[in-house]
Amino acid sequence: MIDEAGLYHVDPSSRNTSDPLSVQICPQIANCTDTKFSQARALVISFQRSGLNWLRHCAEYYGSIRTPGRPQLIREGPVLFDRAHDVHRSTKRSNFAGLYTADGREVYGKVALLLRDPYDCFTSHYLGQRGFRFKKGLTAFESYANNISAFDRLRRAEKAVFYFEDYINQEAGTFAFLRFFGIDPGNGPHHFEALIESSRAWYRVEHGVITDQERPKLSARERAAIREMLQRCLGQKYEKYLVSGIRDIGDD
Repeated sequence: MIDEAGLYHVDPSSRNTSDPLSVQICPQIANCTDTKFSQARALVISFQRSGLNWLRHCAEYYGSIRTPGRPQLIREGPVLFDRAHDVHRSTKRSNFAGLYTADGREVYGKVALLLRDPYDCFTSHYLGQRGFRFKKGLTAFESYANNISAFDRLRRAEKAVFYFEDYINQEAGTFAFLRFFGIDPGNGPHHFEALIESSRAWYRVEHGVITDQERPKLSARERAAIREMLQRCLGQKYEKYLVSGIRDIGDD
């Protein structure tokens, strides 16, 4: 769906799940690095704790191609996309080094932005860290807004926004993300529940688990400070990207 600003929003319910399989899945997926992709250089922008590891797991399973980050199912070969948690910083686990070349041209032909409720992002990433101070965390969290602004400024790339509640452990939203990057899971069987469990098992090994009961909560004052920062940094983009796409955020 194209909005008035020319931004492509993915509606998972509108995707055609009966298309033929466009990428051959290798039987020995963990050892397969032969899949070929002839698409423009691609990027996923996502603040930490936005569900990218789940989407990586699915991309590697259905596409038989490596994704950037800690190894999951595919350990060698080219990557499907680069990733950026903060568009102003490079990372050791991705080839991302900026959105523009030295002469000002856009690097990427295809860019996806993952958006999770900002309060949940902040809580999951910062609260519970040893020595955490809210004011310092709030300043660092401006990266969340910077990612949205940088994405919005891109003019030549094919762009899509994906919302956490639509894709996390959700077949329709996950498959919409995969198809955006040229992977079609086909007609099934998809073994989706088993894929959820294997992704969770990988995450527990790599990151451990924190329950909702253990996770600290934001106070009303802290939520207000986060909202004010986002509104100040984003202006009209706050409504365009957050209020329009994330449940309940406009009710604060």
